[in-house]
Amino acid sequence: MTATRYDALILVDPRFMGGTATAVDSDVRTLAAAGLTIGLHFVEGRGFFLPEETPNPKLEALFDLDGVTRISAGETARARIAFFHHPQPFQVGVENPITVEAGNSVIVCHQAPFKGDGALDYDPFAIQCRIREQFGVSPLWAPISGICRAQFRSFAPFLRLASQDWPNTFHIEDWAPKREKLTGPDLTVGRHGRPHADKWGDTGADIAASLPAGPHIRIRTMGTDAIFFQEMGVDVSAWDVLPFNAEPVVDFLDSLDVFSYFHSSRWTETFGRTVAEAMLLGVRCILDPGLKATFGEHALYCAPSQVAGMLDSIRADLPGAREAAERARAWCIETYATQSVPARLEAFVSDPGTTSRRGPVTASPLTAARKWTGYHRRRRHQEKAS
Repeated sequence: MTATRYDALILVDPRFMGGTATAVDSDVRTLAAAGLTIGLHFVEGRGFFLPEETPNPKLEALFDLDGVTRISAGETARARIAFFHHPQPFQVGVENPITVEAGNSVIVCHQAPFKGDGALDYDPFAIQCRIREQFGVSPLWAPISGICRAQFRSFAPFLRLASQDWPNTFHIEDWAPKREKLTGPDLTVGRHGRPHADKWGDTGADIAASLPAGPHIRIRTMGTDAIFFQEMGVDVSAWDVLPFNAEPVVDFLDSLDVFSYFHSSRWTETFGRTVAEAMLLGVRCILDPGLKATFGEHALYCAPSQVAGMLDSIRADLPGAREAAERARAWCIETYATQSVPARLEAFVSDPGTTSRRGPVTASPLTAARKWTGYHRRRRHQEKAS
C-alpha cells in the first residue's frame, strides 16, 4: 500500500493505439510538465481487446517522466482526482483492480454511447456499477465533445455528468507545419486511420469517392494496409498506401494539402482527433457532415460522392483555401492547447456534476430506455450463439 497522495490518478488500458492513447499521453505529459504528481495504473480490461493486442509503447514511455508513478494491482491509490479513460474496458471488469481513494473521479468518455445507426454501444449503468464494485468510487461522466454530451443527456437524471467537457488537447509546438500547402493545382489528398470497417466508408465506392485519385490529385493513406482496401473493392494502384506508423503522424499530415475523412454510418466519431491534428498543420479538411457539431465553420462538409467537386472548388480559389486553413489552425490552437489542462483539472476536483437535461439531447428517456433494452437483448443473443 502506498501512502502517496497524487494530484491525479490515471487509469487506462494500455492496449489503446489511436486517439484515446494519444489523448492520455498528452494529458499525462502536460500535468507532469506542470509539476503535478501522477499515479498511472494500466488496467487489463476483459473482453474488449483481442488476445494478440499488446501495450502501446507510447503509453509505456510515460513511466519515464518525472512525477509519474506506476500503480500495481492490489494497491490503494490516493489522489485529488481519478480519471478512468474510455468506458468500455471497464464494462465487464478488469483483471487487476486497485482501491481508489479520491476527492473526485470521472470517466473520460472517448467514445459516445450511441453508434451511428442509433444502437447503444455500451451500457453506462453497468460500467458505473462495475467501477464502484472494483475500485470503490462512483465517478462522474466526462464527455470529450458536445456530440458526446448530448448523447449522455439522454440518460439524465440517472447519470451525473461533469459540468464541463474533458476534450482532447495538443502540444501545439509538436504540430507546427513545415511546408506551405495549397500552392498549386496539384493537390495531395489523404487521411490516416486503422483498418477497421467502422473507420472507413460503408462501401468500396464510398471510400474511392472520398479519395478520388486522378489528374492533379495524389492520394496518400497511412495505417491501413492495401489488402483492406482491395477486399472492399477499392483500386489503390495509384495511391501511396503506408502501413501503421510508417511515418510520424505529424510528417504524414504535413505532406497533405487536403484531409478527407469519412467513416461508416454505423460509427459515431465522438471527437475527431485526427481532424484537429490535420487542422493544426494547416491542412484543409473535407469531412463527414456528422463532424460539423465539433468543427463548425472550420471545415467543408459533403457526401463522399461530392469530394471531387469540393477539390475542384478548392483548386479554383487556392488563396481562399489557404486563409480558411489558417483560420482553422488558429481556432484549434485557441480551443485545444494543452495550457488549459491544469486549470481544468482544478475545476474538476471540486465539480459536483449535473443531472440536467438542458441543452441538446440525442434521445428522449423512452427512446434511451428502448436502446438500453435492445443492447442487452443483442448481448444475450451473442452469448447464446457463442
